[in-house]
Amino acid sequence: MKGKISPGDKIFKISSKMLSDEAKVTYSGKEIKKVKLNCKISIKKGMPITVFVKPDKEYEHYKNVSVTLESKVSPIAAINNPITKERIISQFTKTSDTPFEFTKIDIDLDDNLYIPKISALNSLRRDVLKKLEELVCLKFTRVPVKIKSKTFEDKKHTTPKLSLLLIELNESYDYSALSEVDRVYIPLKYFGNVKYKDCIRAINSKFDTYIYMPEILTSNYSNIYLNIVNEALAEYSISGFVFSNISTLIAMKKDEYKNYDFIANYTMNVFNDYSAYELSRVGVDTVTLSPELNKSDIQGMHSNIDKELIVYGRLKLMSTKYCLLGHSNLCYPTCEVRCKLNSKYYLKDRMGFKFRVIPDNSQTITSIYNSKILSIDFKDLGIDYARIDILEETIPEINNIIQTVKNGNRFKGQDYTNGHLNRNV
Repeated sequence: MKGKISPGDKIFKISSKMLSDEAKVTYSGKEIKKVKLNCKISIKKGMPITVFVKPDKEYEHYKNVSVTLESKVSPIAAINNPITKERIISQFTKTSDTPFEFTKIDIDLDDNLYIPKISALNSLRRDVLKKLEELVCLKFTRVPVKIKSKTFEDKKHTTPKLSLLLIELNESYDYSALSEVDRVYIPLKYFGNVKYKDCIRAINSKFDTYIYMPEILTSNYSNIYLNIVNEALAEYSISGFVFSNISTLIAMKKDEYKNYDFIANYTMNVFNDYSAYELSRVGVDTVTLSPELNKSDIQGMHSNIDKELIVYGRLKLMSTKYCLLGHSNLCYPTCEVRCKLNSKYYLKDRMGFKFRVIPDNSQTITSIYNSKILSIDFKDLGIDYARIDILEETIPEINNIIQTVKNGNRFKGQDYTNGHLNRNV
């Protein structure tokens, strides 16, 4: 022992082998709670060894359960080493790895007998316990529930319309130069920032405009987001909302919003007709299909609700309630959004791939996007809307993307991926 130690100092025991061993039994996988059994064993000369087992007391699931088994081995006359009751009990009480234990063993044993194979007792013990367990398990056999499957009637699909999500707005861009899209999604945070009013007006004057609700709502932001929504509805001509979670849908399903379209984002994990149908029952007009679906999964969906699919854009990989740039940019304790001025930020993996990092100072949430851009061929998929996600592209680049998608083509090269379209989930 080291340190300044004096007689009379208190000594604290910090470990105990006995307690550790007792605790280890609780998570070692061994059965702790045992079912107590009564056992009767009959060992008669020239007759098979017989064992009868039943629960010691009336356990709820062991009522009227008992087992009788015979061994293939019969005892013979002993020459010099007859079997004893003590030896029989010793063999039968070896139940440590089972949920059972024998509390009473009655033995009807003839004198001067010898069992040619003592392993026959072990085998008989294992068999009778296994049979008892099987009989109890039969009481819990699940009866398949017959569910009448629902038939979904697919509607006739025309050429898909185009939706445009502007993940990042640039106040210096002339969004009136955009063309050939049917609806535009703008994140809610921009409606609460006066700097982007001109951008929103330019978009709103040409296209059906939707408020893209946050995928995550922190406690400090949830108190004000409905105020931003109501102010946006009063100032602009809003067609509807894109919601990303159930809580937002519940909050927005009020009478004052009943005349607006509701679009379920891909984060709602619409994988099949049943999930799309359930959303349609609560007033959802369009579902954005999960990007994890492959081609056959998408073609196999027939629910009578508008289906939207992301056909271009960087998919968000994760969101973190932390600003990765706060320390390096010396933003604390106040944030001047200097990260938005000129620089772009990435996380670089060991393979050299760069994953775009987008901080959001309104909720202090950082989003990390895929290093590759999704670009898929959506012909023959039976969708109603093809969605384009724009992160940092310029207006000419956006119009080129729109035209490429509209022509039914996809971008190819090392910077692009077709995602899960040709894979299994």
